[in-house]
Amino acid sequence: MAKIKNIILRIHLATLIILLINLIINVVFEISLIANIRLVLKILLYVSACILFFYYVKPFKKRALYFSIYIFSPVFIFFSWLINKTLGTTLASIFIFCFCTQNDIRFENEKIQIKKEFRGLEECCTYKVTQEKYYLFEKKLSEFQFERNLYFRKEDIKIKTDTLKMDLILKYYDEKDHHYFAKDTTIYTLLK
Repeated sequence: MAKIKNIILRIHLATLIILLINLIINVVFEISLIANIRLVLKILLYVSACILFFYYVKPFKKRALYFSIYIFSPVFIFFSWLINKTLGTTLASIFIFCFCTQNDIRFENEKIQIKKEFRGLEECCTYKVTQEKYYLFEKKLSEFQFERNLYFRKEDIKIKTDTLKMDLILKYYDEKDHHYFAKDTTIYTLLK
């Protein structure tokens, strides 16, 4: 039993350290692990903490307090949502943000990916342009915001040296004549 507990504890600490290093490198250099690897590490961190909570709770040790955060935070969020919908939604948004990855890929080719970012209760539609490096990492090239959901086709995107040009046809509503009409729109964003 002690061997299993030590192995799970090492897995938990290793994933925590890897995720913290990834966070620091992402903030400083804007390079991070690809979203699928981050998701696997976050799930491994959470599951190992839940298992370790039950190992440390029976003869109660102080480490059980740390691991109880992983167990009781979803329960606390659920009850706060039952009591006050706004508080529960805000806490759930923060909790989901920790485990959410940006797999909502709106465009992908051999050079770049355009992903819609999850921002919780913040404003709509922030898009991140990334480039995959060495099959494990992704580098953020640019970020832009648009007030609608965008979906791209291959012929809509043109990459020039340091500029990304997106040609779109958007549907607008004319309140005066009460009908929809199409409007050509071009979005430019600078790449790093």
